[in-house]
Amino acid sequence: MEQEQAKPIEEYVPGVANGRNFMAKLCRLGDGPWTIDLVHVEGLAPLHDTGRNWPSRAEAVQAAEQLVAALAS
Repeated sequence: MEQEQAKPIEEYVPGVANGRNFMAKLCRLGDGPWTIDLVHVEGLAPLHDTGRNWPSRAEAVQAAEQLVAALAS
C-alpha cells in the first residue's frame, strides 16, 4: 500500500514594516520547517527569499517583516 504524501500548507500573512504594506506567502510541508515562498510589497516587484527556513510560523513571519524592513536601508 502506498503512503500518502503530505500536502503542503500555504498561508498568507499580511503585515506592515517601515510603513510598507506586504503580504507574505509562507509554506510548510508536513511537519517540516516553514519557508517564505514570496513577499508581495505594495508598489514593488515580489521578493523571493533565499531558501532559508524556520522551525516555527512566528519566526517565518518575523523574517518576512525583516525582509521588507531591509528595503528601507
